[in-house]
Amino acid sequence: MKKLTVIIMAALMLAGGLCGCRGKDHHGAIDIYTPVPEVTSVVRPVPTDVPDFTPAPTEAPTEVPTATPTAAPTPEPDSSDTPAPATPTPATPTPASSEVAPDQSVFDDAAFIGNSIFEGLYRFGIITHGDFFTKVGLNVNTVYTDTTATGTVPIIDELTNKDYGKVFILLGTNELGWPSYTTFIQKYSDLLDAVWQRVPGARIFIVALPPVTKKYSDNSTNGVNMANINRMNGLLEELAQRRGATFIEAPDELYTSGGYLPAEASSDGIHLNLKYDRIWAAHICLRTMGVK
Repeated sequence: MKKLTVIIMAALMLAGGLCGCRGKDHHGAIDIYTPVPEVTSVVRPVPTDVPDFTPAPTEAPTEVPTATPTAAPTPEPDSSDTPAPATPTPATPTPASSEVAPDQSVFDDAAFIGNSIFEGLYRFGIITHGDFFTKVGLNVNTVYTDTTATGTVPIIDELTNKDYGKVFILLGTNELGWPSYTTFIQKYSDLLDAVWQRVPGARIFIVALPPVTKKYSDNSTNGVNMANINRMNGLLEELAQRRGATFIEAPDELYTSGGYLPAEASSDGIHLNLKYDRIWAAHICLRTMGVK
């Protein structure tokens, strides 16, 4: 009997030791079924080295030019210019007569949405009709979230405050460094729908990206170069035709014979100065006046 008791006690001690080892191994185990996070593609950030805005020049204002968009380019070409990788989209002749001066009353029912390049048109006091909703760095994503400097709602929702008959959009410069232009065009197309949801029946004008200087294009590290600008403008023109919007190309006066912005037209190579903003604004106005 005593021998049996000893055997039973030994067995119990052995069982307790095994239970302790199992508990230790369990708490130190690795969960091999934890999934590894999937790698998803993301849109590269908007280029941060694009200058925000070119200060207004100190020269005295002059009268708005009356040249039509089809006039021959007036700036002298840079001697160092060489042909750009692609040629700009040919300007569409405007039905407006060469004797007709730009009449900004055509913008009375207009809203302008765009990035810092558009800002010069009202900061310089060039376009004085219509409402501008612009912001430095604005793109097809942030138009739904960013406000203007004085606004309280996302820029897209500014359209709900008035019965606009025309909406001008200039976006794409800050997206030139994106890895997929197909994604950009789809988002731009979605933006057109968002505009029409807020102002049904409004005529949308897709404004082409103006050119940059040869120096800026050749040294660009953010995708803002003439090859990409020409490609983007071609896609935007196709989008306008497909969606029933009106495409407004950049005027001939903004190009040298080599297909770049004249060096004299910008202090930073990308934002137009007062003289060339006037030329651009007159062209946009005349093209709008010619739309039936």
